[in-house]
Amino acid sequence: MPSFRHVLHTSDVHLDNVIGPTGEESPAQKGLMSVIDKSIELEVDLLLIAGDLFDHNRVKSPCLEFATEQLSRTSCPVVMITGNHDCMAEYSIYHQYDPCDAGDHIYFIRDVAGGVVDLPDQQMTVWGNGIVDHHRGNKPLGNMPVSRTNDEDHWFIGMTHGFYVNDEDSIYSSLITADEIEASPFDYLALGHVHQYRTMSHGGTQAAYPGSPNVGHTGGAMTAAHVSFDPQSGVSVDQLVLNSV
Repeated sequence: MPSFRHVLHTSDVHLDNVIGPTGEESPAQKGLMSVIDKSIELEVDLLLIAGDLFDHNRVKSPCLEFATEQLSRTSCPVVMITGNHDCMAEYSIYHQYDPCDAGDHIYFIRDVAGGVVDLPDQQMTVWGNGIVDHHRGNKPLGNMPVSRTNDEDHWFIGMTHGFYVNDEDSIYSSLITADEIEASPFDYLALGHVHQYRTMSHGGTQAAYPGSPNVGHTGGAMTAAHVSFDPQSGVSVDQLVLNSV
């Protein structure tokens, strides 16, 4: 049985080319800085970034350098995927920029079919699947494992980016359904795309959107999800407000 672990889950930072100097940071800069600060303060075992670290694939060197600087500040493992704004298309910024340059603690799942990161020291395994092309036929959980890919002494986390619906009768793209979550083998499913904090539970899987730490995309609140993995009580999620509103 795995030990108690806790994780900070963020998404939708939406860094762009508005990069201000110290004391004049943009809302996106402040959002990422706040997330990194909180991960250090809480001494979490893992930081998850569930897509859209960048607002688009045309970000320039100052933005990329800022992202690297911030990612390098935390010593816990960081696992991240792409979203619909910074998708892994042929024009993706990630063909030029490697977030792993920030340190050996950064794990970027860039495989278009999804991939797995095993973290034995944390007793955690993360399956992630980012977005290549955001459209109605894209299935963020389409390639998820059908069973646990790790030992019973590991927590199993899924991470993807898309729109949660009760069924597939929806006009939206990159759908994630309640049935898919229920059928998943994950203890926790870290979601990105929706900018408001929200939790849902289906079958044995707890899932959540952390909201966004960028006030420009939330209307005021900078939020993240603090996830506790308890061998006795299971998985629980708490909303963290990173600013006072």
